[in-house]
Amino acid sequence: MKLRYLFHVATLVLLMLVAEPRKIWNRHTLVDPGKIVLLAKSSQIYSSGEVRCSKPNTNLLSSPKPDLTWQPYKDTDYGFTVEYPSSWKSQVTIYQKEPFINSDAILKRITFIGAEGLIDLDIWFSHDQNLTSWLEWYSKTRYELPLLSPNAMVGDQLAVSFMEKGGSVDMLTTFIYGEKYVYRLWYTVSRNEVGLQVYKHMLDTFTFPQSKTVPAQLPREVIQEAHSSIGYSGVINPLVSSCCGYTSSGNPFGCCDNKGNCVWWVWYKYSVPIPFRGDAWTWWYQAPDYPDWGRRSTPRQNPGENIAWWDKSSSNNNLGHVAYVANYTGGNYINITEMAYCTICYRARTILVTQPNGYIFLWKYPMP
Repeated sequence: MKLRYLFHVATLVLLMLVAEPRKIWNRHTLVDPGKIVLLAKSSQIYSSGEVRCSKPNTNLLSSPKPDLTWQPYKDTDYGFTVEYPSSWKSQVTIYQKEPFINSDAILKRITFIGAEGLIDLDIWFSHDQNLTSWLEWYSKTRYELPLLSPNAMVGDQLAVSFMEKGGSVDMLTTFIYGEKYVYRLWYTVSRNEVGLQVYKHMLDTFTFPQSKTVPAQLPREVIQEAHSSIGYSGVINPLVSSCCGYTSSGNPFGCCDNKGNCVWWVWYKYSVPIPFRGDAWTWWYQAPDYPDWGRRSTPRQNPGENIAWWDKSSSNNNLGHVAYVANYTGGNYINITEMAYCTICYRARTILVTQPNGYIFLWKYPMP
């Protein structure tokens, strides 16, 4: 096992040196995330052109950090163990039984949620590809990822870690290679330090049987970006979230300082918990990951519950847009309800069925 770990480390270093021989140690120095010092927040300009509604939280540096106790999550299906806070809950929110509905989609998702944050752990088949090849496949079939080559180690496994910078919410992402499977630890960045502390601890304790528990090694740049994102996150408290007078327990989206958010509204209105995370424009491209969900250019009927979807090129702020469709029964028009990011708390309107770029819906509803 020690030789295997040393081999993976050597492979990672070689890959990094080949990729950027002159810059790599300045830009992607591997460090123990537990030793990173919190950096002062600074103003950020987001390249997609949008303006964050939330003002940066300047009190995080002086906020007291709670003493967390931990409990293990042992997964008998896929053979890993990870620790998460005793005060948090874990729930299997996606689960494919054999024979699999879609072997390219997520096989299993465990969602860890507490008063300070929400973290998803997703599992796919690797289909006998190495990590870079699998991430290239993912980028072609879902949406383009910012990094494809290993830049981190989780235990003795190669990993790729990066920030997915959004307009309404940022996602901290780490893909972990487990030979037969690929795992993703996906953190919806919230406005507190504890969520990031939990994320680091989960990476540090993510292990397989007979493997060695060692601190995860992540790029310093990623940790710095994550700390900076905390101060600007609009996600205040995922367990009890209110928006424009509505209350939605467990809603993982922010409300732009109580000025509205389309993704918050759709999560609140849909009859079952939705698996989507991040900005609205990404939802269409996430849909193939979720075995019970579909997408197409026309809305579904019978049942007629849909998510109307607009790509970022069709929105004024490059975030995309989603709206809720309670029951489409046919015809050239469709009734939607919606919020709009930082501008509209609620409205209902009737639009042409061809106006959205597409529709997302649940293929298989749970039995009543």
